[in-house]
Parts: sequence; structure tokens; C-alpha cells
Amino acid sequence: MPYRVDGGVGRYDFGTHRVQRQEGGVFNTAVDLFDRLKAKGVYRTRWFREIGLFHGCTDLSYRKTVEGLNRVRQQPGATGLRTLCNAAAQEAEDVEMYLERRVDELLSNPRFDPDGRPRFRLDPETPETGLQPENTVASAIQQCLPEDAREDISIEELAANSVAYEASNCEPAISIDDVGVKKQKANRKAGVADRKTGKKRAWTTVVHVERGGARYTLTGSSVAAALRLTSALLVASGLEGVPLLFFTDGQRSLKDAIFDFWRTRGRIRLILDWYHLQKKCRELGSLGLKGSIAAKKIHIQQLRRLLWYGLVDRAIQYISGIPPEAVRKPDVLNQIKGYLERNRPHIPCYAARSKLGLRCSSNKVEKENDVVVANRQKRNGMSWSEQGSHAVATLTAVRRNGEEQQWLRERCLSFCLPDAA
Repeated sequence: MPYRVDGGVGRYDFGTHRVQRQEGGVFNTAVDLFDRLKAKGVYRTRWFREIGLFHGCTDLSYRKTVEGLNRVRQQPGATGLRTLCNAAAQEAEDVEMYLERRVDELLSNPRFDPDGRPRFRLDPETPETGLQPENTVASAIQQCLPEDAREDISIEELAANSVAYEASNCEPAISIDDVGVKKQKANRKAGVADRKTGKKRAWTTVVHVERGGARYTLTGSSVAAALRLTSALLVASGLEGVPLLFFTDGQRSLKDAIFDFWRTRGRIRLILDWYHLQKKCRELGSLGLKGSIAAKKIHIQQLRRLLWYGLVDRAIQYISGIPPEAVRKPDVLNQIKGYLERNRPHIPCYAARSKLGLRCSSNKVEKENDVVVANRQKRNGMSWSEQGSHAVATLTAVRRNGEEQQWLRERCLSFCLPDAA
């Protein structure tokens, strides 16, 4: 039977040989000399997988990738569109199976449950290390508050904010976010629509882990899967017993999932993304207030100013003190006050963090969302199956981590923050 190969010189069928030994037994080059293939399987060379999968369909559409491959090899129609789609799905499945084995190995310790949740608890009485010195924090607070702002805001108010200031690059900074793309219809019948947009979505959870200048990107088909991968990555990097710092956009389900996952372990902190906090301020003006744009802008700027300094109580009081004649939808104001109250422990003095050179947002995972998912999958007219979306995201994440060559040569990944490798 022919042995099918898809490679850099084209797609060809090579003859195989079968030898029957006199003493018994059979030598078959299709299985004893080359990799065993399924009935209609194709052997894909390293060149094909590198150019076609990791540097092809992760950047371009499948159609353009196929056209480019066949044009370079001067063999029109050699590799079909569906063949490339299946190849990408199979390659991503191989990566996911390897990661699953690696994660199972790392989390096989009794200190973790099957879902990757830590069963141990860090001693809450042990003084937390890796924080900014008190005198450094005090100096930053002094400098972040201009003289003209001290008439109504005091240094003592800023110093009273309970959110700690971490030392740069000491504890892992973990940013998590969900990104959705338009989902293909399984058939012409109406499917279950997304609750927010009214459209069906294929969701991917993206995690960006950073420490000491080293970074690693993870993707999961759900928040639970992504958190399990994150837990294993911390173990592989020798960081399972250090304090953790998370950055999110304030999505309640995501925040609750993070704290529930590491509830037993403790020593985790979360910083609310400043951009999304500003977005809530804009919602106050566009939805909750009435009057001229200039009048709304006064309230928005004052609220942003208070929250920039981490003064949640003052911000809630300000919203409550807006004159009734300026309010269009009181429910919106109540929702924003509830949002601020729920996120009170995660709203720091952003001004002081900025002065200390610390992060104030989850923009790094937003960037990963663009690179890993959006740039390739959010284009006009595109829709994706969940499997297809996750496959492209998985391959892009491997490339993003600089591990595609290791995977192609050794069929394994470092799965570790580079400075801990």
C-alpha cells in the first residue's frame, strides 16, 4: 500500500514493501520502518508542520495558506483546504494531549486535588515578603498627590488604602480574560445565543503569566481548564508556594472562579483593571445621567479622580450625592455603586502604583487576546467551530511562547517560565 507524505517538495505517495520471512514473521516498511499511519493517514514532515501550521494558518486563512503551500511546491491542488484544517486540529490535539499528561504529572502530588486546586494552606501568620518598603510607598504617595489636590484629599486617606504594593518582578503577575469569536452554526436552525450579545460565541480563556521579565501564555477551552493549567505551570516553575497577584477586568464570574480555586491556599491578591474601572465611570454619564455633555463630563471626571486615588467610599458618596434632577436612570447609579462595593478590596491607589512603576491594568492579557485569538479569528465573515477556534489558539500560543521548534523536533514543551527552566 502507498505511504502518503505531505512535505516541502509536495504531496507524494511512496511505495512500501512487505517481506514474509521463512522462519515466520513479516517485515513491513509501512509500519516497521516509517511511522504507522491510519487507513487514510498522511505523514506530515517537519517543514510542512512548521510552515503550514505554526507559520501558516495561525496568521493567514486556511484558504490562503493552502494556496501558498501549493504554489511554493508548484503542485496545484496537492494539499486541500479540509486536509489542512484537519491537520491543524490534529496537531493542536497532540499539543493538548501532551499538556494534559504533563499537567497530570505535575499535579499528581496529594497537595493538589484532581482539578488542580491546592489542598495546602500558606501560613497566614508569616509576614508577606516581596512588598515595597514602607518608606518607598510613603514617598510615592506624597509625590502622587499634587499640591492643588490636597485641599480636599489628604495623604492619610491614600495611605489608608489596604491594597498592598508589591515589589517589581517579585511575585507572579497573572492576567486572565475570556475572548469570544463568532460561532459557526451546526445547522440552519437557531442555536443558543450568547446572553450578552445575542450571538453565538466560541469562547477561549487566555492566561498571561509574568515574573521577572519572563512570560508564558496559556489557553484553555474554559476558565476551569485554564486555571488548572496555571496551577501546573506554577508547580513546574517552582512557584506553587509564593503569593500570587492577579489582574482582571472585574468580570464577577471570573473573579469568583479565581478566589474559589485558590481558596484553601490563600495569599492571593487581585487588582481591578483601571481601564474597565474608567469604563464604569463613562457608563454613569452615558446611561445614568441626563443633561448636557458638559454637565455629565463634570461628574465623570470627578468620579475618575476619586477612583484614581483609590477612594472608593468617597466615590460612592459622590454618586449618592448627585442631585435627583440630574439623574436619568437611578438603577444605573445603584449598579455602579454595587460594582464599586464588590470590588473595594481590589481597587488600589492607582496614582501611587503608577508612581512606583507598578502595573495598573490587565492590558497584557488583552494583548495576548489580540495575538492569540482576535488577529486571526476576528475578521469579516469568519465564524468558527469550538474545536477549530481552540486549535488555532493552541498552535498560536505555542508559537507565542517560542516553543514551536522544540515541539517539532522533540514533541514536547518546556511548560515553564523561562527564568525557572
